[in-house]
Parts: sequence; structure tokens; C-alpha cells
Amino acid sequence: MNLKEAFQAQNKLEELFEFVSSYLDDEKNLVSVTEKHFRSKAVEGQQDEDINIVVDNKFPPEKVIDFLILLISEREELAQAIQKAKKSMKFDLDSAVDVNKKRHMAAETLRDLRQFKSSSLLEKNAGVGYVFNKDGNQTTYRYDIERVKTIDYDRNNVRKLLKKLQKKADKISNDIDVALISTNVDYKFPFDLHAGSLEVIEDYIDKHND
Repeated sequence: MNLKEAFQAQNKLEELFEFVSSYLDDEKNLVSVTEKHFRSKAVEGQQDEDINIVVDNKFPPEKVIDFLILLISEREELAQAIQKAKKSMKFDLDSAVDVNKKRHMAAETLRDLRQFKSSSLLEKNAGVGYVFNKDGNQTTYRYDIERVKTIDYDRNNVRKLLKKLQKKADKISNDIDVALISTNVDYKFPFDLHAGSLEVIEDYIDKHND
């Protein structure tokens, strides 16, 4: 499989692990329940009866535990195979992915800065002043206030930086995509990658039902 498929397999193993862990955390999947109906004690001549409570989609706990341990083993084997594949690449994949995420985040910020504009707002009678009238008494008066916001950076420079940054981010993204497809990982996924978790467990139980 290639590196892209290996990461998909990694996610699938994590999904299966969470599913199986939750399954084993549920008491109803771990015990057998039998109800004893003592009808004869209530009505003479009635027969007592034992009724087994059947739980849907219940598997032998031992098999599910074995499957859980298998998932850990597969996860370890896959991790080692991915690590080996990464070392064969011409660049550090993890660093490239991490840095390129920052480029895309920075590009989003620059897009917002590119759209930001200077503005002005006239607020009628927003100001209050005080003066003395001819009688020497202090009086108030109202006046307009214009609030002017001026951006403190060059939007043209932001546009240039954004274009350069986006071009670099797109190139690195393309390089990563090519590497994910072209890099081979020495690992064979033992389950159906597209099957649901329940289907995978059912298939495993059927194959190991001895």
C-alpha cells in the first residue's frame, strides 16, 4: 500500500480500537443473563421456567479481547512501517505538513487583512462641552464627533505576501499529495478498510470460531 492508504488504515485501526473498547466496557456484552420465573409459587400447578436473555450482536468476550490485542499489534506494525517509509522520502513529511498548515492559517489571516479598510463615522451630538454664559453660569453644549479609523499597514504589500504565501502552500500541498501516493509502505492491512466496525468483528469471529 502507499502512504496515503497507510494513514487511512491507521485511522481505521483507531476506529476499531475505540469500538471494541466501548464494546468491552458494556456489561451486557460480558455476561449471560438467565431469568428464573417462579410461577409455581404464585399459582399452584403452574410450571417454573428459565428464560435466557439474548443480546443482539453479542460475541464471545474472549474473542473480542483477542481482537483488541490484535489491533494493538497491528497498530504497532503499521506505525513502524510508516516510520520506515517516511525515512525513505526526500523530505521530512511531518515537518512539511505542520509548516504548511501554518502557511494556510497565515493565508487566512492575510485574506482578512486584505479586506480591511479605513473608515470614518460621524456621531451626531456625541460630544459634550462646557462654557460660561454671559451671566457667569456654566452651561453645556453638544457637538459632532467624527471617528476616523486608518489602517496602519500597506494593503498592497499584504496582497503581494498573500499571493506568494498561497503559491508556496499550494506547491507544498501538491508535493505532499504526490509523496503520499508514490511512497510505498511495507504493510498489508488484514481487514476490509471500507467495512463497518461491526462487520470487521463479525468476520474476525467467524474466521476464529474454533
